[in-house]
This record gives sequence, C-alpha cells and structure tokens, in this order.
Amino acid sequence: MKKVRIGIIGIGGISAKHIDELLKCENAEIVALCDIDEKALAKGREKTGVSIEKCYTDYKALIADPDVDAVEICTPNHLHAEMARAVLAAEKPVNLEKPIAMSYQQAMTIVEAEKQSTAFGMTCFSYRYKPAVRYAKSLVDKGYIGNIVGINVAYLKSSAFWEGRALEWRFEKEKAGSGVVGDLGVHLIDLAQLLAGKVVSLCSTYKTVVKERPTLDGRGIGKVTTDDSCSFIARFACGAEGSFHITRCAIGHANTIRYDVYGDRGSLSFDLNDPSVLTVCRPTGDPKEATSETVKVPEEFYLMQEQAFVDAVLGKRDVHFPTISDGAESQKIVDAILRSSECEKWQEV
Repeated sequence: MKKVRIGIIGIGGISAKHIDELLKCENAEIVALCDIDEKALAKGREKTGVSIEKCYTDYKALIADPDVDAVEICTPNHLHAEMARAVLAAEKPVNLEKPIAMSYQQAMTIVEAEKQSTAFGMTCFSYRYKPAVRYAKSLVDKGYIGNIVGINVAYLKSSAFWEGRALEWRFEKEKAGSGVVGDLGVHLIDLAQLLAGKVVSLCSTYKTVVKERPTLDGRGIGKVTTDDSCSFIARFACGAEGSFHITRCAIGHANTIRYDVYGDRGSLSFDLNDPSVLTVCRPTGDPKEATSETVKVPEEFYLMQEQAFVDAVLGKRDVHFPTISDGAESQKIVDAILRSSECEKWQEV
C-alpha cells in the first residue's frame, strides 16, 4: 500500500490531534516537522519518530523537502495564508487549520493560489467528521425532516477562565484576527451551511470578558484584543433562520457543541460530547404528540478527518470534503459577524 508522506508545520496544541489521527492511518507516514520552537520540535520528534534531519525551523525548507508529499499547517492564524500559498505553489496538497486566513480577502488569495496549482487544499473543519453530523446530513438530504425552518446552535467552553492562562496568540487580534468567532464560530457556521445552505444575512454582538492576561514572559499584564463570547442570528437562503451562541465563558463545559435542526416534518438534535448518537423526531400524526428517539449512528458514517485528507491525496475524495473555498465562505461570514457587532446593524453576507 502506497503511503502518503506528511510534513507538519507548527507543533503546538492543535497539531496533537492531527498527529494522533495520522498515526492511526495505515496509508500515511509523518516524515517531517517544522517549528521555530526547538522544544516543540523535540516533543514532536518523540511522539512521531521523525529523524532530527527532518526537523526544520524554516517552513520553506519543509515544503521543499522532496520526501514530503503533502503538508499540514497547524500554526497561528496570521501565518496560514502565506504558508498555504507556498505549499500550493510547490504543487503539494495542504491541510490547513481554520480559520484559513485573517479576512475573506486574504482567504481568497489562497483560493486563487489553488486555482493556479495542480494540488488542492483542505480546510480543517474537523466536526464534519463527527458521525452524528454526517448522519444528520444524510437524513436532511433524504428529506427526513422536510424543509429546514430553523437552527439553534451553541458552542460552550470554560477556557476563558483557566487559571493562569497567559496572553497567548489567540488573545491578540494581530495574530488571531478574532477570538471565539474565528476560533470556534467557524465550526458552527460551516456545519450550519452544510446542513441548511448559505447564510445570506446576520446580526451579531460580541464581547471580551477577561480583558487582561499575564504576558507570556511572566513579567507583566497585557490587554486582550479578541472576543471571548459572541451571539448572532442569521437568515439562510432557503428561508430558515438560525440562532448561534459561542463562548469561552461557560463554566462546566469543556467543549460542548449542540445543534437543534428543525424542519417542517421533523427535527434532529446532536450534542458532540457524544458524537455516536443522534436524536430524531418525525411525527406520524399530531405534532403536539411527537416524541424524540436517540439512535446510534450507523458505522458507515464514521471517518477520521486525517484519513479523508490522505484518501484525497491518493485520489479518493470524501463526499463532504471541506475545501479551501468552504473555508473562504466561512471567513466571509466571520467578517460579517465582526462588522455587525462593531456597527450594531444587520449585515449582508
């Protein structure tokens, strides 16, 4: 079996999930790592077994390595576009963490780079690869709940209140672009559009709850310039409406994603704390007497994100494969959310 040789740029927190899945893929091999932090590289080497000769501090050297077939980018947001364009220019597939850029305009430079390349890009919309989501998509496409009329969504974390959490790049607008809107909200946006189609307009509000944090060097206190919490309502092209709440300030929640999707013939609900089940409701008579049933997701809806990327490199693309254009479309909505909150008005997307 041919193995896809993978190089990973950025050996921080999010890369651990990529590495764990790649190590489970029979047809993938991690052959190179890159990070400007030597300690991060050492930890990456220990976990992956990559030789010291294939550990780089210059991302361009990793991309140019002839032993690297495809590249994963797991760096802070402000580095995504430049790195992704370089990978595509080298005619190598890229798996790019979200948000893919700092703005829609910048995201479109990656889309254009992909058009000029023989290679392709994948956006890391990892929740597309949760079985409950894939099963829900299948039922929606089959008309199980009829026409979607409403979506109610929440992404809840308590990470804003982690004791001693420093002023890392996620809290700096110059490096992150936005806070929970881009970090977490893009997942909600992507799944909503996967299930219900395009968002056409929205109205939002966001706030920063923890306004100062210790600097990374421990010598002082710095200002937080990104959002901790955001809510918005949206209108979809299909006529549905959606309500979204994204926050790092929900004590009691490590990483909760809840979806309620309402149609004119039934409803679907999932909580990705347990992605193996889906709650379904389709009344056969009086809707007032309808009851919901929680069912196990069939095995056919299980697929790892990294396996989907590797399969695509080998020429087999998943039906719900998240493209770079999908990442750009979500970024367009992120930009509209930020504009809406700042001017306190509805925004067209």
